[in-house]
Amino acid sequence: MHKGLITSMALNTAEDILYTASLDKTVKVWRISDLKCIETIKAHPEPINAIIVADDGVLYTASDDATVRVWRRNFCSHDQPHSLTVTLHAKYSPVKALTLTPDAGILYGGCTDGYIHYWLKGWFAGQLQYGGSIQGHTHAVMCLASVAKYVVSGSADSTSRVWAREQDGQHTCLAVLVGHRGPIRCVTAFIGGRLVEDNEDSCTICTGSLDGVLKVWRVTHKNVNNQCSSPPGTKYFELYKGL
Repeated sequence: MHKGLITSMALNTAEDILYTASLDKTVKVWRISDLKCIETIKAHPEPINAIIVADDGVLYTASDDATVRVWRRNFCSHDQPHSLTVTLHAKYSPVKALTLTPDAGILYGGCTDGYIHYWLKGWFAGQLQYGGSIQGHTHAVMCLASVAKYVVSGSADSTSRVWAREQDGQHTCLAVLVGHRGPIRCVTAFIGGRLVEDNEDSCTICTGSLDGVLKVWRVTHKNVNNQCSSPPGTKYFELYKGL
């Protein structure tokens, strides 16, 4: 049991493990089969805001200490099953959100200064190296999602932004999704669906805000013309408004 609020969870079904992160600065490792806590990781000196686990079992933790830490399971050690492999620095700003590209080749971290920092996995050693930052939000980045070549960010400035990862590695802002009346707390995105064609030129984005509204957006890359605004190719559908 954590001594503080649980802020994030991540599931590793291949190894029958659930991770929980907390404001108590720890990550707990739970065995799903018997719901037993098998390890407590003292992960950061400050509260942990987000965790994510890759398909290869690597765990990433983000904290108010302005770092992202990378952990691997050590099956030969019973005393310390998870070991810290590298600490990634996010330019002195607390990290509030994480997402990985589908191939786990790029890690994104959303920070309180409105920047999204990203790290690239090397071709040979597989170590993450700082790739740069994406700037656009005026307030803290609260949530992130990645699908295909798109990265979606939600912010305390009440907007979401859609970014396209270009072939040269740079990120282009495709659209600013405006419509919520409160901070964006969660986002998800997928290719295809009933609202768009099933191709990588279009995607569907869902945003949830503290205003109690869920919005579903259709973003079409070919209609945007690289303008960071709400273009004709972007539409939204309001699904639910809380009481």
